[in-house]
Amino acid sequence: HVVYQKISQFIAVELSAIYHDVVKDRLYTDATNSHRRRSTQTVLHRLLIGLCHILAPILVFTADEAWEFVPGRNHSVHESDWIRKEFVLPENERDAWRALLELRELTLPVLEKARQSKDIGKSLEAKLILSGPKAGKIRSNGDADSFRELANVSQLEIDGVGAIDRISVAKADGQKCERCWHWETDVGSNPGHPTICGRCVKAVAAI
Repeated sequence: HVVYQKISQFIAVELSAIYHDVVKDRLYTDATNSHRRRSTQTVLHRLLIGLCHILAPILVFTADEAWEFVPGRNHSVHESDWIRKEFVLPENERDAWRALLELRELTLPVLEKARQSKDIGKSLEAKLILSGPKAGKIRSNGDADSFRELANVSQLEIDGVGAIDRISVAKADGQKCERCWHWETDVGSNPGHPTICGRCVKAVAAI
């Protein structure tokens, strides 16, 4: 029962509320064979296999039904081998992601307040403006784009370092891309695709 509770919490909090929410943009809008999209698909594939193996002794029929949707796996999950694999992040990467997630927790209430006051609609309409120690660390580590994706906003501006953490929200610059829904300043820069941004133009061209 305890194991099932911990797995359920992991699926609900770590996967659904964070990881799946973050990666859906790259799955939907990146070029089909882009490295980032294929890498994400690999992670999801391995997560699905691992969760089916873990849940098989607890949720016998559910795990077997989920296993039917795993590409290349035709037999039952109960006939498969569970090969234990260790995955350990280096200490510096753990510290970096801990800092990003801590800043995300500070950011979400500010975004929600901006939504309630009708300054923005969805979070993709927002430009985050950050200052303070955590923002300075993100900039020095080169993690600004990772945090923009983690916060699910269109734009991120790190405005000075400062002594304390400050977070403000403004309406994103540019226009809304018809394809990815991000607000970008280069929407319409390609005459052949007047309603989408430069990133989506590349993805469409690749198709």
